[in-house]
Formats: sequence, C-alpha cells, structure tokens
Amino acid sequence: MNIKDVTLSKIAMAGFLFNSLTPYNTSLVNFRSAIGDRLDLSIQEHRAALMNWLNDWGCRHLSKGQHQVASKNISEWYKQDCATLFSDKTPLWQLKDQETEAAANAYGSLKDRIGARRSRYGNESEVHIGPTAASKILFAIRPKALMPWDEAMRESFKCDGSPKSYFKYLKIIRDLTLHIGDLCRNKGFQIDDLPQKLGRPNSTVLALVNEYIWITETRKIELPSSETLTQWASLG
Repeated sequence: MNIKDVTLSKIAMAGFLFNSLTPYNTSLVNFRSAIGDRLDLSIQEHRAALMNWLNDWGCRHLSKGQHQVASKNISEWYKQDCATLFSDKTPLWQLKDQETEAAANAYGSLKDRIGARRSRYGNESEVHIGPTAASKILFAIRPKALMPWDEAMRESFKCDGSPKSYFKYLKIIRDLTLHIGDLCRNKGFQIDDLPQKLGRPNSTVLALVNEYIWITETRKIELPSSETLTQWASLG
C-alpha cells in the first residue's frame, strides 16, 4: 500500500463497499449497544457480548461451545494487561512509540492465551486466541487507536503476527492517519470530523481506515480515482 495513493474519496468509497458487502458494521453496532459507553471485560456480560461479536467478525475458532474457556482467559488477561494501555481517549495518530510498544506487548500476551479446547479421536488440543482475534479484542477496547487485522492483511503488510509485527503495523497505520489528517486539513476540517463528513457519525476514524484496508488488501478491490468518480458523476 502506498500511503500517498489514499484519498478521502477512496476512504468514502471503501466504507460504502464495506457496508454493502458485509454485515460487520451491523454486528459492531449491536455489540456497542450491548456494552454501553465503554467495554469492561471484568463484567461477564461484556465478555459474552464480545465473544458473540468476535464470532460475527469471523473468529469462528472461538466456538460458542467454548466461550467459557475464552471468556475466563480473556478476563485474566484483562486484569493483568489492560492497565498497561494508554487512555481510551487517545487516537492512534497521537500515540508515542512507547505507548504503541506497550499495546504490542499486551497483544502478544493476549494472542497466546487459550481460546478453546478440542477433543478429537480421544486426543485433546488447545486453540490459542490467536493474532486475528487478539487484534479485534484490542480494537474493541481501544476503538480510536488499535487496529484489527486478518491473515490477508498480515500477508499484505509482511507481518507474521508477532508482537513486533503488530507494532510495525500500528506504526504504518499511524503514518496513514497522519496523511489522512493532512488531507482533512487541506479541505478545511480536522481528522476527528471525518466520520461526520462521510455520513458516519457513529464510527471512529480507525474504523473507516480498517474498512479501507479490508476492501483494498483483504478483498483486493481497486478503488476508482477521484478523476474517475468525477467523470462518472458528470454522466448524471
């Protein structure tokens, strides 16, 4: 991904396609409605809502029959590591490297915890929460700052799922948000106002960025240029 190729119109188009192709934002709205203003994973009901949302967002290895296993280990992680994270009011583009590194360490601890246990032919195995679900949990906890990812995104950005690579990914996305901030200022508004400008007042900037990455990297959709969109609009 070339950051300089990202435009506000492409972000808008990606969001439109994301909502047209997936039910993910509907499930995110339902999740946010279930937990209220802030996710608190010390509350069992919040963890239950989180597990259902993770399943809706493709983390099916954390099967419904094993939600108790994942919930217990997520709760233990939350007690131990959540306090190492920065304020939930801080957006990604304002994070210092040391804060991003702390998030990467918390991610590493979370992804290696047990999310499910399986029994097959008399043999039992353990399934880790893993990099995709761990990143989505962190996105749920810090929706303004911590990006989710999937396997296709990791491959596209040459990330192996380790804490070091998650740190690298957050820095790439931080640079992207700084670029988006410049684009917004050139249009006379601040990056915080972008969701409102795009008709998405209940979304975070990071959610819009994730939609862009999912469309362009996970689904490999080539978005039309601003010139092409203008040409189409002129056709009436």
